[in-house]
Amino acid sequence: MQYLMMDLHQRFIGTLMQNKPLVIGDVFKAANAKSYTVVSIDSSRGHDKSVKSLTVIAYNPTVAPSTNVAAVAAQ
Repeated sequence: MQYLMMDLHQRFIGTLMQNKPLVIGDVFKAANAKSYTVVSIDSSRGHDKSVKSLTVIAYNPTVAPSTNVAAVAAQ
């Protein structure tokens, strides 16, 4: 299946070919060697039915999760 990758501002990032269908929450590595997380899938943009639009965010597994300051202050 072919996908068009868009950022959160709906700017075109690139295209992606995948053998298996993607779902929201999937993480994948694109041809540009960057990893992305799927946040939405849209098949109703008037494209060919075999092409879907993915809204993605960059994924960096080496970044530590942020600390919830309110929870730390309450302790």
